[in-house]
Amino acid sequence: MSRVLKNGDNQITEGYSNTHEAVDLVRYKNKTDFIVAHSNGRVVFVQTGFKNEKGSTGNRSYGNCVKIEHKDGYTTLYAHLSEVYVKKGQIVKQGQVIGKMGDSGNAYGVHLHFELRKEGKRINPTPYLNADLPSSSISCTYRVWDNKQQEWLPKVENVTTYAGNFGHSIGGFQMITEGGGVTKIKAHVLGEGWLEEVVDGAFGNGNNHYAGIKGKAMDGIAIWSQYGDATYRVHIKNGRWLPWISGKYDIKNSNGYAGILGQEMDAIQVYIK
Repeated sequence: MSRVLKNGDNQITEGYSNTHEAVDLVRYKNKTDFIVAHSNGRVVFVQTGFKNEKGSTGNRSYGNCVKIEHKDGYTTLYAHLSEVYVKKGQIVKQGQVIGKMGDSGNAYGVHLHFELRKEGKRINPTPYLNADLPSSSISCTYRVWDNKQQEWLPKVENVTTYAGNFGHSIGGFQMITEGGGVTKIKAHVLGEGWLEEVVDGAFGNGNNHYAGIKGKAMDGIAIWSQYGDATYRVHIKNGRWLPWISGKYDIKNSNGYAGILGQEMDAIQVYIK
């Protein structure tokens, strides 16, 4: 099945060339189809309100279109849509419907014009119509606040070890990803409940730079990464390691975060896959 069409296979009507740096796709038997995001990413450009305009140039030639930014400098563009279902800035998942095939802009029939770019330069998308984009590994760096020692402990990279001191409750958590886009963290603090979400927390000391409350014990944490599944687990103070949580970010579901509410945590392990 196609990575960009919801129902159809990749029926190429015009391939990639020096004069057409994209591929044009139709659904089997020229039926229309819904368009889906090739990979996880963030919508960085949306154009709507266009009808068929043969001979148009520039961005107008794309008609209604969506551009999505992916990891490692890749972007995908989906043009000539009849309908657009996403907004600029929206985070989308692989396979999520983003629009409907059409003939808006400079089009001579209903189809999808699909482009792939690497750091702004168009490249041949054909090998990736049914495959992942080329990627480098995503790494994460994180650290915790030790309530007993009243200090940030050394930074840890991925899952080489863990962040924390057994027997010392954790009062704060910071994490950044390299090559991994946006990171979101929610912390549950004993006696306080779930705190406000922290997005892209840098390694600073401001309250908006970490999840938690220094001096108060955390007993739950949820971690989300834009381009890869965050896999994480916590160690219960004077207890054991809890099971790994992978690709889940749901504080309303006990299986959607790490921790046992009411029981302090003293260590955390994280990696991005």
